[in-house]
Amino acid sequence: MPDKTTIQEYINNFRRRLARFLKPGIGVTCNVYPAKSGGAILEFTIGPGLKNDDVYQEVSQTLSKILSKIKQRAFGGNLDGFIFRGTNVILEDNRIIFIKDDSPSEWTDKAAAHDLERILPKSRRNAP
Repeated sequence: MPDKTTIQEYINNFRRRLARFLKPGIGVTCNVYPAKSGGAILEFTIGPGLKNDDVYQEVSQTLSKILSKIKQRAFGGNLDGFIFRGTNVILEDNRIIFIKDDSPSEWTDKAAAHDLERILPKSRRNAP
């Protein structure tokens, strides 16, 4: 599991990069779900009037245990057999959910830039 400082630096870098694509008054909250083995899940919620705030949840054993507790429609059933590598992305409504393994390369500023590229349409990537 990455330490809290590493996770927070990634969140700050991602939010900073995302902010230039958001209208004034749109905020980004992040629920952080760390796992003892495997990394962490970051649930970003985007919306008007939201404060840019980060909430750290209790540490769970595995990413699949966390995923079974988060409201999402991408994965269902028994998730115990799921193994996540790299960064996996779920886009739902006004949320971006990153399932990130504990590899140091997944938590850098470069990774934050790459993750943003993955979720933005190509036509928006070079916008202001």
